This record gives sequence, C-alpha cells and structure tokens, in this order.
Amino acid sequence: MPATTLTAKQRACPASLAHQSGLGMIEILITVLVLAIGILGVASTQVVSLQMNSQSQSRSQAVLLAEDLLDRIRANSDNLVAYALAQDDAQGADGGDCNTSFVPANANVAANDIAAWENSLACLLPEAERTVTVDPLTNVVTVTIDWDQNDQAMNPVVVRTQI
Repeated sequence: MPATTLTAKQRACPASLAHQSGLGMIEILITVLVLAIGILGVASTQVVSLQMNSQSQSRSQAVLLAEDLLDRIRANSDNLVAYALAQDDAQGADGGDCNTSFVPANANVAANDIAAWENSLACLLPEAERTVTVDPLTNVVTVTIDWDQNDQAMNPVVVRTQI
C-alpha cells in the first residue's frame, strides 16, 4: 500500500467535504424559520394596530354624536325635558335601521332632533345603545352611548354638561 502524505492544507482541515454534507441546508432552514417567526410577529402587530385604530375611530364618532345632541339641546333649551331618552337601542329612522335618505317627520323640534340623531347613531355605530338623562332642576344633561366594541373592557362614552 502506498503511503500518502498529507499536505499542510489537508492537515489543517481534516474533515472532508463528505462529512459536512447538509450543514448548509440546515443553516438555511434555521434562517428561514427565524425569518418566518419575525414576519408573523410583524403581522400580528399590524392586526392589533388596525383593531385599535378602528376602536379609536368609533370612540371619536361616539363623542362627536354626543356633542351633536348636546348642541341640538342647547339650541332648543326651552324644551329641555323633551330630549330625555331611556336606555334603549338606537332606533334609526322610523324605528328601523340606518336610513341614508333620512328626512325629519315635521314633528316638533325636539322630536325631529331626536329622530335625526338616532338615525345618525344607528348609521355610524354598530348596535348602538343610548341614554339621555335630563335633570330639570340643575339643567344637567348626560348622554351615554354604548356600542358593539368587540372588547368588553371598553367603557361607553359618557358626556355630561350643564345647559
């Protein structure tokens, strides 16, 4: 048997390429796994951001609707008690759902204001519930709006003012 002599390069790197087969593939698979986990994290952050943005928009809409009703009450402050509403679902136009072509029924001002406001409430907030309390002695009006927020920890919007 002929004696083989090893070169300096072969002595420094004794493992042959045959012994290292597949290591590059494992490194690539681990890299892809780490990358996939990172992308899932970014996607989940995006979903939570969109949900919070939607909740924020609904909450802002509820505050604007409450302020709208309070402005209507201020404009008709002689008939303050007519704006009191017990807790109930927003009725929308004619006791139904949202009516995008709503026209007041030519009733008194307070009834028209309430009908128009409830229609807006039904159109802009899902499954809205409203309560309007009026204290005629102190002229304090409290508007409470609750809706389907998909988060039970969220509180309804409550706006209170003295007319």
